Amino acid sequence: MRATKSKHIVQQLKYLNTIPSTEPTSEIHRQSTLQLELQVQQWHQSFCNLAKAQQDYIQSLTGWLRLSLFQFSKNPLSRTGQESGIYSLCEEWHQAVDRIPDKVASEGIKSFLTVIHAIVVQQTEENKQKKKKEAAFKEFEKKMSQLRSLESKYGPFSVPESSGKDPVADKRAKVEILRAKAEEEKSKHEKSVSVTRAMTMNNLQMGFPHVFQAMVGFSSVCMQAYESVFNKAKNIEQEHDVKRLLP
Repeated sequence: MRATKSKHIVQQLKYLNTIPSTEPTSEIHRQSTLQLELQVQQWHQSFCNLAKAQQDYIQSLTGWLRLSLFQFSKNPLSRTGQESGIYSLCEEWHQAVDRIPDKVASEGIKSFLTVIHAIVVQQTEENKQKKKKEAAFKEFEKKMSQLRSLESKYGPFSVPESSGKDPVADKRAKVEILRAKAEEEKSKHEKSVSVTRAMTMNNLQMGFPHVFQAMVGFSSVCMQAYESVFNKAKNIEQEHDVKRLLP
């Protein structure tokens, strides 16, 4: 059920790029992306810890039984059917855990984390460019205000000073340079917004299917592996009680 719902969400992503939008990334959006990155990091770490804990548990249990039944036993040939069944179950369990593609699933989550981090980096660059644009327009408006003050004092065309300098013309030239710079920074910001949107769509459209496929494959093998172990335990349980071995 969850796999079907996840697949439906992934399918809906391909329609998002048809929605026109030139809106810059908001602060709420940036914080949400950072939170998503953090959650996927924690997911990856928890998944790795879970896989390792399962492997360590059955490896330790199988190793302990091997020492107890084969090496430290005074008469290994006198093992009971229950002991043999228990060890056989642990061996089956150990092999089942080894077959589980946890590394593939782990890499799937890690790859998804990589594409999210790329979005975070691009959003950060967009935000930096936004600040550059705002600073450029702020400086332009400041100099423009000074030009208006000079024009109100001398008129739009002032008489050159004895030094040959025209204060109004000089200020106007500087304002035009700042205007061009501000427009350039604005253009760079608009381009950065477009890059952010395109990267977000492309990365999510590629990243989501990959991680879901990895997890679906992992879950499928897990189910088969543990069903095999369960059936083995069920057969042994018909003759002996082995429930105390299960974690």
